[in-house]
Amino acid sequence: MDNIQTLLNNINLILQQDRIRKEESRKRGEQFNVFEVLGVQTSEVRLHSAFIAELLNPQGSHGLGSKFLNAFVEDVVKKCKPFELDISTSQIIPEYNIGPISEDYKDGGRIDILVQDEYSHLVIIENKIYAGDQPCQLLRYHNYAERHRKLNQEKYILLYLTLDDGNMPSDGSIGDVPFEYYCISYRTHILNWLEKCVELASRFPLIRETIQQYIINLKNILSIMANNDLERYLEILTSNENVFTTISILESSWTIQRIIRTKLVKEIKTLCDEIGLLCDYDEGVVNCVNNNWIRIWDSKYSDVFFRIGTYSHSNQDGYRMDFFIPSTKKAKDDFCFIFWTEGYKSNEENPAGWIYLWSESGKPGSGRWWRWDDWNTLKDMANGKMMDFFRGTICQIREQECFKLISEALENKPTVLSK
Repeated sequence: MDNIQTLLNNINLILQQDRIRKEESRKRGEQFNVFEVLGVQTSEVRLHSAFIAELLNPQGSHGLGSKFLNAFVEDVVKKCKPFELDISTSQIIPEYNIGPISEDYKDGGRIDILVQDEYSHLVIIENKIYAGDQPCQLLRYHNYAERHRKLNQEKYILLYLTLDDGNMPSDGSIGDVPFEYYCISYRTHILNWLEKCVELASRFPLIRETIQQYIINLKNILSIMANNDLERYLEILTSNENVFTTISILESSWTIQRIIRTKLVKEIKTLCDEIGLLCDYDEGVVNCVNNNWIRIWDSKYSDVFFRIGTYSHSNQDGYRMDFFIPSTKKAKDDFCFIFWTEGYKSNEENPAGWIYLWSESGKPGSGRWWRWDDWNTLKDMANGKMMDFFRGTICQIREQECFKLISEALENKPTVLSK
């Protein structure tokens, strides 16, 4: 136990120094970031796909021609496999429409970034920041290249881009047909390419500084330390006297996660007690078990529940919020109540709609709070951000009398008599 405490004290000292340096950097104006100011720092479509596509575009407004695209092909694409792309005839198309999604989900959709030359070579990039995989998503892009463009494997490459190394597409995204794809990450591949882009833009200060700001934005998302601090951090963790202690902590990571989630759930229940609402929860909520929920309700309107939980904890689905009613009830036909303006439409069991947990902003695609085993999500549980969000949401529900409003709009379903 003394070894663990000593290790944690040494690591905490480095983390404190990193926070002090970032605060000093902020005071000097070095942390000013236009992407964060505009609230798009995690938007896959509005920022990341659009920005990367513009850099790759030889006709892009950056004015550096094909330099960035050539660096991407050399430093990213060809590191995956030998691949020929005619840079001089390449076109970059973001949000490329390949048709309506078929009933079996095996055709159609939108490719996040498509690179193509006049010889029908394709680079297909599926960009994942925080969104989950869609059914057969990668399979659809593979089918587009092989079935619709009639290309063999040498003429196209499919890249699955996520924040961190080691992230794999879900089985649901791949489907039941084996095919070739390559996983790349913002942490390694894109950051390295962007640093090369900074060098290429060294004589163009506006372009160079814009790319630098985008790099800062990515490092903030990825919680990347300054290089010197990171080296000291890793040196302490992997030193001969600490490596087995580090391994023992890592072996307990799931237990640590469960404890963090349990504290959050108990804080939610305490809040409900304080403001006069009832709350219970399934034990599986803290273990990310499917179809487990936190339920909150008003004793005067016991046929309406506000819920936090998940039907399925996976790369495609995760924790959400909704207003739930029992199967014996239904909302009147003229009932219209929107609590989440950017949420999903109402259905029979959720008369006020529902929404995934994203981040403290609540905006779709702004985070991964829907994954309760994600370390950034767990950080926000531990630092109070998620609890502050729930506190605001639950107090808003009480102040707007949502339980009363929904309950008064319910009626019993007609009884169907069996023959």
